[in-house]
Amino acid sequence: MLTVSIDDVSLKNTIVTVGKFDGIHKGHEKLFDTMRAISNGRQRVVLTFKSNPKNFLNDKNNKTIVTENEKLLLCEEQGIDVFIEMPLTKEFLSMSREDFLSEILIKKLGATSIVCGTDFRFGSKASGNVDFLRDNQKKYEYSLVVVEKEQYDKVDISSTVIRDKIASGDIREVNTLLDHPYRIIGKVLEGKQLGRKMDVPTANIIPQETKLLPPNGVYRTIVVVDNEKYHAITNIGINPTVDDDNKIKVETHIIDAKKYLYHETIEVRFYDFIRPERKFENIDELKAQIIKDIEKCRELQ
Repeated sequence: MLTVSIDDVSLKNTIVTVGKFDGIHKGHEKLFDTMRAISNGRQRVVLTFKSNPKNFLNDKNNKTIVTENEKLLLCEEQGIDVFIEMPLTKEFLSMSREDFLSEILIKKLGATSIVCGTDFRFGSKASGNVDFLRDNQKKYEYSLVVVEKEQYDKVDISSTVIRDKIASGDIREVNTLLDHPYRIIGKVLEGKQLGRKMDVPTANIIPQETKLLPPNGVYRTIVVVDNEKYHAITNIGINPTVDDDNKIKVETHIIDAKKYLYHETIEVRFYDFIRPERKFENIDELKAQIIKDIEKCRELQ
């Protein structure tokens, strides 16, 4: 997959879709599947944004389901050919709908087909919509394909719904709506090696501040390292039994395999919530509980 800056791109005869794509959920996959079905050899292009426009305008830092790196990885898994992140400058946000269509989608991205959802909006004050795109097909010589929203239990699948599920810790529902496991990707840091002393070594990563995390607690996970997958158990939280810095960490122990992952970049995929995080009276009590948690993970594999 080619990743390029909007300033450097000059494409011809492409299929383009545009959006925040937070999570790359089933609804987004429906767009990508449509692009694949009508591609006829044309490049499939995703234009996305480095920040939610609403967050940019309100100067808020709302959490996202995926980080920018995770979004890139998921688009690559979906077979996207060209991935472009648009910086959200005030100049861009004030661009008229006509200029966005003619200068960005047509001139820079070379769109001969535009694929979007029914509620797609763009341009200054979100004045551009499906009707505007439909009315301008002949003028700019492209075809418009509008994709109906994907639903689950008669409710539209959206990033907002998925964020609520993550916040409540309903990982199975989250994965169903995403159509892939919720994941955290990061570089393993050297810690106190307390886990190794308890014979349960952990790979510790610090999640990005923008990443929306499920509730603190213990989860059944799978760790991906160099394309190899390992069953694992993961704690999200501050580890109150042994730490007092209140910094959220993601600590993962690979089950039934001796593997030390310092400085490796790993992907932790989440599948089941095991129990909430809590403080134990001592290390022995903590270790006994970890053994029980591991057995629970084995039962759920």
